[in-house]
Amino acid sequence: MSISPSPAAAVAPAFQSRRRPERRRVLQLILGVVVYAVSQVAMTAGAVLVFGLMSSGDASATVGEILAAAGPAAPTGFLVGAAVSVLGFFLVVRFVSRRRVAEFSLPGAGREFGWGLLIGVGIVAAAVGILALLTVYRVVSVQVGLGIVTGLMFGIGPAVMEEIFFRGFLLRILDDWVGSWGALIVVSVLFALVHALSSPAGPVAALFVLISASLALNMAWFLTRRLWMPIALHLGLNAAQGALFGLHVSGNATGQGLFTADLVGPDLLTGGAVGGEGSLPFLVVALGVGIVLTVVAVRRGVMLPRVRH
Repeated sequence: MSISPSPAAAVAPAFQSRRRPERRRVLQLILGVVVYAVSQVAMTAGAVLVFGLMSSGDASATVGEILAAAGPAAPTGFLVGAAVSVLGFFLVVRFVSRRRVAEFSLPGAGREFGWGLLIGVGIVAAAVGILALLTVYRVVSVQVGLGIVTGLMFGIGPAVMEEIFFRGFLLRILDDWVGSWGALIVVSVLFALVHALSSPAGPVAALFVLISASLALNMAWFLTRRLWMPIALHLGLNAAQGALFGLHVSGNATGQGLFTADLVGPDLLTGGAVGGEGSLPFLVVALGVGIVLTVVAVRRGVMLPRVRH
């Protein structure tokens, strides 16, 4: 009597073929750090340059204020940073790993991007809905203005730059090097530490990012081993908070969104210095989604052992 393979077993070979042994792994990691650093510098330089050209000679502001302010400076900076990051990734994969850039191939891109965006916005909308029911999230006004564009760019820029670095470079190479579960742990911790350095909330933000968003973002990579879904999920998380619901992103102001709102209540529900994504409802929803994606990944057999070269 023949026994048909399980769905997970049937899917596993297809995903195995997507994870090819990587050439020059150490060099790729080093260049990944360089690409990330250069993209951050390019983002800052682009925003500051446009701010200087558009403002009067005596105007002054910090980089954080420039990136959170309405106007052309922040969108320009984020787009420049994202473009540098994409270009750097293509060059490293094509000329160092010496293969085609499958992480950005077009077949299936719309489906993966759509699912990522839906999941990211859905996490934020569900959490904000809970906070609204608890009268913690209180809308003050509704306004359509340039702040929405700034919020969207605050979503696009970091989503592209961070996902290319953490998922496109680190997770991809460590997945090949130490296996999927080891790569998941290492990248989750590094992702949290970087947010601790960049967020005004410091280590607190790192803890919340480690617990919530990191798992879902990593699983978006493992389920596709491409960048469309994690970039869209990250974009959905950031843009929904800043451009739509008017919340800070990891403690950073993003300008005025569609809704201007206050979070009123204890830090457990408002997120304190972190903002809405540090609230208990956000953590529960995001972690729940991450766990669901993890279960799906395990059932599909996409969590793989290391590749022996």
